[in-house]
Amino acid sequence: MNLRRLRAGEWLAGAGAVVLLAVMPLGWYDGRSAWAAFAVVDVILALVAVLALVTVALTATRRSPALPLAGDVVTALAGGLATLLVAIRLAAPPVDDADPRAPAVIGLVATAAILVGAWLAMRAEDPGPAFPSPPAPQARPAPPA
Repeated sequence: MNLRRLRAGEWLAGAGAVVLLAVMPLGWYDGRSAWAAFAVVDVILALVAVLALVTVALTATRRSPALPLAGDVVTALAGGLATLLVAIRLAAPPVDDADPRAPAVIGLVATAAILVGAWLAMRAEDPGPAFPSPPAPQARPAPPA
């Protein structure tokens, strides 16, 4: 594992995933955690966070950019879905007469960080030290005539 392979996008997505997993047990709606307040959305949020962490691990361990890039694409899509789901649940809480608390807003910011981080990692044109280019082929000397 080489953490120098991680670019700013992967660091942002990984941090968003860790924060999301950390705030899910906290009181999102009047003392109810995300696990207690949601029926399916909580599972989706946890899966998106795990997906972001797996993508970070792929980038840190793979020499080829193909698999980490595919992970960035899937993570960006999943992060967009998670951000949309949390935004909808902030606008229309799943619990009657419940006001969203600070952990719910932090959850929205964390899902947005996963989305933006994966998008930035996907859009990075220069793979930098993570994926060095192969060495140039050596010219062979011409055989004597």
